[in-house]
Amino acid sequence: MQVSIASEPIKAGSPNLDWAGATDHVAVVLDGLTEGAATGCVHGTAWYVHQLGARLLLHAGARDASPLAASLSHAISEVAELHRNTCDLSHQGSPCATVTMVRQRERQLEYLVLSDSPLVIDLADGPMVVIDESEKVFSARLREQPGDLMQRIHHQQLHRNTSEGYWIAQHDPAAANYAITGTVDDARGALLTSDGAALLVTDYHELTWEQLLHLGYTEGPTGIIGATRKAEASDPDRVKWPRYKVSDDATAVLCRP
Repeated sequence: MQVSIASEPIKAGSPNLDWAGATDHVAVVLDGLTEGAATGCVHGTAWYVHQLGARLLLHAGARDASPLAASLSHAISEVAELHRNTCDLSHQGSPCATVTMVRQRERQLEYLVLSDSPLVIDLADGPMVVIDESEKVFSARLREQPGDLMQRIHHQQLHRNTSEGYWIAQHDPAAANYAITGTVDDARGALLTSDGAALLVTDYHELTWEQLLHLGYTEGPTGIIGATRKAEASDPDRVKWPRYKVSDDATAVLCRP
C-alpha cells in the first residue's frame, strides 16, 4: 500500500493523544481518550498509544500474522505487562484508546474498528463506512450536555469495558472480541481517522463520507485536518456546533493499493 499520514494535536505544544503508523501492508490509527484528573498510571495516554501502536504493527505485520482481533488482544496484553508493576491498572482512569486498522493481502483488505474512530473504504459502488457507535449510544443514554467534559469522562470511566457501557483498548485483552472486523475485495483505497478528523461528517455535517474521501485523495490527510480546523475556527464559542472542546486531536491516514 501507499500510505500518507497526518496528525495534529488540539493546539501547538499540547501532547497529541492520537497515534498513527503503517508498514507497506498495515495501517493503524489510535485515539487516546482524554485523561481525567487521576489515572493510576505514571506514564499517561500518549505513552500508552505509542506502546500499543508499535505492537499492533508488529503483530499484524508478521509473516504468520493471526487475525487482526488476535493481534489487538496480544498487543493489549503486552502493554499491560509493561506497566502492571508500576501503575494501578484497576484504576478506572487507566489510559485507553480507540483502534482502527487495516491490512492489505493481495486483493483483500482486512479491517478492525474498536470504538468510534471511523474507517472509510473506497469501493466501486461507493464508500463503505465502518464505525462503532456504542460509545455514542452510551453517552446518549446519559443525556449529557455539551460542555460537561469532566462529568462525561467520569461516566465513561465507570462503564468502559462493561456490558452496560462500551469497549475500548485498555488493559483487558477481551476488548478485542468486541471489535468490528471483516474483509472486502478490490478496495480502491481506505481512509482511517480519529474522531477529531471526521467531525466534518459526523458532527458538523459539512461533508458526506464520499466527499471526505475525495478531499483526502485531492489534498491528502493534511487537507482533511486543515478543513476541520478551518470549520472549528469559524465557531470558537461552540454555538453552531455544540461540543465539549473547540477542537480535538486529529489524525488521518490515507491508504491506496
